Amino acid sequence: MSQPWQQPQQPGGYGQQPPGGGYGPPQGQPPQQPPQPGYGYPQQPPGPSPAQGAYGQPPQQPYGAPPQGGFPPPPPPQTGGQNKVLLAIAAALGIGIVLFIAYGFIVAQLFDAESGEYPQYTYAALAIGAVIGLAIGKLAPRNWGAYAAGAVIALVSMFLGELFALSAIIADQVGELSADQAAMIGMEQKSAFGYLIGDFGDVFSDWKDAAEAVNWIFVFVAPLAALGVAYRVGQSSNN
Repeated sequence: MSQPWQQPQQPGGYGQQPPGGGYGPPQGQPPQQPPQPGYGYPQQPPGPSPAQGAYGQPPQQPYGAPPQGGFPPPPPPQTGGQNKVLLAIAAALGIGIVLFIAYGFIVAQLFDAESGEYPQYTYAALAIGAVIGLAIGKLAPRNWGAYAAGAVIALVSMFLGELFALSAIIADQVGELSADQAAMIGMEQKSAFGYLIGDFGDVFSDWKDAAEAVNWIFVFVAPLAALGVAYRVGQSSNN
């Protein structure tokens, strides 16, 4: 017989809440899972990655910083290199023309009509080559193509200087004759340029027959001097 002071015990024991309470699911039932996205539930867009900015854009790189990947950008190509080479060759051509004309006139003025010899100065060939090489080395340093072009220009300038000197000598000698006397020997009174351009083959043949070893040395000393001076000046240039 039960005692009157004993209260009937609730099922579940002390501290247990009846089924359906607000503190958890009933005993023996698994906890409810949150609804998974599927039909009827919109997909959530993924958030921005750390490599992107707040609005999905890639972050801006600071000025001067290398691009992503760790490799700095290549240096911009140097402009005007081809123009410098062309300018150097044009300057060498102009200098070569002036020098071969000056050489021809100077040699013709120093010609000795009695002995039929004219002075031969080795330093003249060196000076022609050096001045041409100086222009090439200054305007197109460390460019072997320009060096080679300067050497060719020096060779042609020295060779034309020798021929122009002979043309000037012939023009002076024929100019001292009258027109009838010149016609009797089959010569026509012309300027030095007239002989060099109009009778180039005859002038070259006469020079070749009268040329000595030193004349050929002059022709080949000039390009060597141009090449050496251009190399030295180009190596010492800061351009």
